[in-house]
Amino acid sequence: MDVAVELIKLGAVGLIAGLFSSVLANRDYRYRKWWELRVSAYQGAIEALSDIVYYYDKHYDAEIESRKLPEEFKKKISDYWEASYPRVRRLADTGAFLFSDRANVALRDFVRDDDAQTYFEHLDNNLAKSKKCLAELVACSKVDLRLKDGVLARWLA
Repeated sequence: MDVAVELIKLGAVGLIAGLFSSVLANRDYRYRKWWELRVSAYQGAIEALSDIVYYYDKHYDAEIESRKLPEEFKKKISDYWEASYPRVRRLADTGAFLFSDRANVALRDFVRDDDAQTYFEHLDNNLAKSKKCLAELVACSKVDLRLKDGVLARWLA
């Protein structure tokens, strides 16, 4: 009888330990996947905004210097804008569950239409908006993607 009771105790301890470790592993896995999803979203937004800043910067510089951009170069940077702007707009629309409130405000401010009267004002406004949004997203990513204490050590082990 004593042997049976001891076996039941050992079985109960093993079952509880197994359930506990399963819960911890599942929680860690979900946290890791969520973090990776957020990293991917921030990375995509920062890359797209960087391309948009480049586009507006080159057009702005050409306008300031009163020179024309070569057609081949103009086509190349227009491709950057055409690929990047819809991506940032989609992230601004759907990013509420991926980004912090501060990052969402920056993205919404970026996609808001400007009321420029001239082409130069349009370039100036959009260059400033894109640089501001890019800087804000980089700052937000440093805060939002910070790992909890001990998590990094577990991942590197």
